[in-house]
Amino acid sequence: MSEIDDDSGEEGHARGENRQPIVSVLGHVDHGKTSVLDLVRSIGSERQASVMDREAGGITQHIGATEVPADVLNDTCKAMLGGKEFKSPGLLFIDTPGHHSFVSLRNRGGSVADIAILVVDIMEGLQPQTIESLNTLKETKTPFVIAANKVDRIHGWRCESGRS
Repeated sequence: MSEIDDDSGEEGHARGENRQPIVSVLGHVDHGKTSVLDLVRSIGSERQASVMDREAGGITQHIGATEVPADVLNDTCKAMLGGKEFKSPGLLFIDTPGHHSFVSLRNRGGSVADIAILVVDIMEGLQPQTIESLNTLKETKTPFVIAANKVDRIHGWRCESGRS
């Protein structure tokens, strides 16, 4: 990144250099977006931080944000990073509602993202809000990964502790 003169008073830092990348989590209602983020929130913690349990009807009805600081990312991912470290101050995760009534919140969450996670219930596949979210990400040219969720419901699935 090239240096840009700004009036921030911080010499040697380009504008936006220390901004946390925004990761939006999108998908259809009940596909497990908030549960995935509950797992992210528990990184570096002894307890599971459950937002989903506090949501009315277990359904996200607003946009929520979770910050994961760089030191937690570096500690958690050190085996995969091969001695390298994250240079950003961390990641900012945005939890978007999946219910069809909240299309504008989903679109807003998808459009501000640097990258997105599209959560898909492996048993239900692509549903209307999944496709809508996918179209938003394509229109805004937001890079994304697909997280196949609820794989534990596949017949014969065996969970092995400590395996990714």
